[in-house]
Amino acid sequence: MSPLMVPVLLVLAATAATADNSMSVMPGCQQSCGGVDIPYPFGTGTGCFRKGFEVACINNNNGSAGEILVLATTDQTIRVLHLSVSPVPEARVLLPVAWQCFNTTGDVTGSYSGDVDFNREGVYRISNTQNELFVLGCNTYAYTNGVRVHNSRFRYKYFTGCITVSNDPTDPRDGACAGLGCCHVDIPPGITDTSMSMSGWSHANQDFCPCDYAFIVEKGNYSFKASDLLSTYIPNNQTMPLHVDWTMPLRLDWAIRDNGSTTAVSCAQAPNKTDHEYACRSSRSKCVDSTNGPGYFCSCTKGYEGNPYVVGGCSNINECIRPDEFPCHGECKDTDGSYECKCGPGYESDGDPKENPCHPKLSGSAKRVIGITVGISVLFFIILGAGVCYLLKRIELEAIERKNGSERLKNVKTLILFTKGQLDKVTRNSVLLGKGGFGEVRKGTLLDPDKTEVAVKASIKVTEDTKDEFTKEVEIQSRMMHKNILKLVGCCLGVDVPLLVYEYAAKGSVKDILHGKNNDPHREPLTLESRLDIAIGSAQGLAYMHSYTENGIQHADVKPDNILLDGGLVPKISDFGLSKVFEAGKDYTMLVKGCLPYMDPVYKDTGRLTPKSDVYSFGIVLLELISRRPVVDGENSLVNQFKIVYEQDKTGKVLFDQDIAKEEEDIHILDEIGIIAMKCLKEKVDERPAMASVASALVILKDSWERKILVKKQRQRFSSTSIN
Repeated sequence: MSPLMVPVLLVLAATAATADNSMSVMPGCQQSCGGVDIPYPFGTGTGCFRKGFEVACINNNNGSAGEILVLATTDQTIRVLHLSVSPVPEARVLLPVAWQCFNTTGDVTGSYSGDVDFNREGVYRISNTQNELFVLGCNTYAYTNGVRVHNSRFRYKYFTGCITVSNDPTDPRDGACAGLGCCHVDIPPGITDTSMSMSGWSHANQDFCPCDYAFIVEKGNYSFKASDLLSTYIPNNQTMPLHVDWTMPLRLDWAIRDNGSTTAVSCAQAPNKTDHEYACRSSRSKCVDSTNGPGYFCSCTKGYEGNPYVVGGCSNINECIRPDEFPCHGECKDTDGSYECKCGPGYESDGDPKENPCHPKLSGSAKRVIGITVGISVLFFIILGAGVCYLLKRIELEAIERKNGSERLKNVKTLILFTKGQLDKVTRNSVLLGKGGFGEVRKGTLLDPDKTEVAVKASIKVTEDTKDEFTKEVEIQSRMMHKNILKLVGCCLGVDVPLLVYEYAAKGSVKDILHGKNNDPHREPLTLESRLDIAIGSAQGLAYMHSYTENGIQHADVKPDNILLDGGLVPKISDFGLSKVFEAGKDYTMLVKGCLPYMDPVYKDTGRLTPKSDVYSFGIVLLELISRRPVVDGENSLVNQFKIVYEQDKTGKVLFDQDIAKEEEDIHILDEIGIIAMKCLKEKVDERPAMASVASALVILKDSWERKILVKKQRQRFSSTSIN
């Protein structure tokens, strides 16, 4: 069993922890909005952003509580899902879909080109590597263009689009987008907006497919459904698109383009570093030419990380607490921008100890002679003093701490090292939360002003064979700061069996709340909204792990037992006993033993674990959330049951938890979640979406569901008013 096997009763109770981004914004400026961090050059308010990078924090008007972040460079409400300055400059946003509709005689009844004036300062380009263009319709083509040129055969440098036709309403099929009702193509670099030009081909007598759609969307975030070709009718008998407020997520590349001049700026053309117009403000930053359009962006130099656009924003990386990325077989010492690795006294290496292990300089017999001599000398001096007991206990305590990894863990700045006496006070009059093969778990209270509640867990005994595994797991978990990642507060190493201290909350695991503790038939009710929030938070936590370092961290044991819930049902990814940090240039790892029912079949066959293995396991978690059925029920596999019903009925309605599948709009959103789960469970790894895409898709689904509920309530109020 892993030394960090966290019991299902542990969970965070304090407010959600997020990575400190105080050095990523201008002084006095807002750091985040609606769960989205706002790193400079982005910002809200005067003096908080660079020209062209203004965003705004507004109240969400679609029926859900809270605030959302939007672009402030347009009159339309363009929601921002994520902003990134490193390792690549990127913004993830929601943009509207272009459409045009026709009546049965082929006359146009309404249209929208999809044009959004979000790029007034020219800082954005639509990523050609992360997005693709879709066209939906039964007798149409659509295209977009980019990079205006003069004195040329064509007005624009790039044109891209495709044609889609269908003579029969049975031709279009879900998931098939090759020309029958749907087509898609890659897009070229340099595109600056999503305005679409759509065909004027005749749509007469085409009532089964009265609307065309065109949009650019992030790869892996849209799968064609034949029902998307349908339309609805409003009271004035005009045909309007079913998706009149349809939005799609896409990724925008951004760069420092022109600084108000007419000529875009490259690194060679950029202002002098002392000029206030120069964007790379950190002394540890460098200029990098943009690869999508002209301009440049900034990056922290080797050995540093953070926000290069802010003075002091790039901070030194402590390589010694990241041994998987920066190996050292000896004694590690962090230096500014790098680190030193030397063999300890009496040891040497056959080369660089960063790559080669250290071994003793002396022979075994010499070491024994020295050891005996030193032992006799120590014994002689010990018996002379009255402090013999204290000295022996101190030596024993230090030996125990070293055995438990203190030499490595004392360098972890995010970890509190408690003494046994301190923890005795924390757990005084404590409540026993659980006991099993992992040891006891007790509730305690820290002696801080807030009287923070914690859970203290006894780990398993650490040996020389398991010390590296134990310290690595502690390092991984203590470094990650995210509202959906279980926070390890500290540990006590001065005991035979190390004690681990976690923040505490009361709702247990997703498995507990779905299936009841110890199969308790009196399970807690769980609304559809709560299940959506659990799915979204869990996906965001895993996406954070996958993108936390340059090479990513793999959880490797995603299952309901390891998703814990605080008092507000906020999910927390836990149990990092099997987590792996990927090596540079390698997108898989091996030799991991996870829970068999949730394990990626590709790993079972090849022994290779990738980030998409977490995606597969998360797909099963989604199925459990919407069905409230265990992953294995007797001889039946939940995955196989869902695959069969979706292939036969195109819906998982018969398997949905009836407590949340009562309304038509609820069944629709459950089907959409099921479709996302089916994508996660694709047998081919490359066909599975990235975890970040899964999280975005779930956020969009929730927004759509809440809008439909809001519209339904408004119609009910309108009907009630009309009757009265």
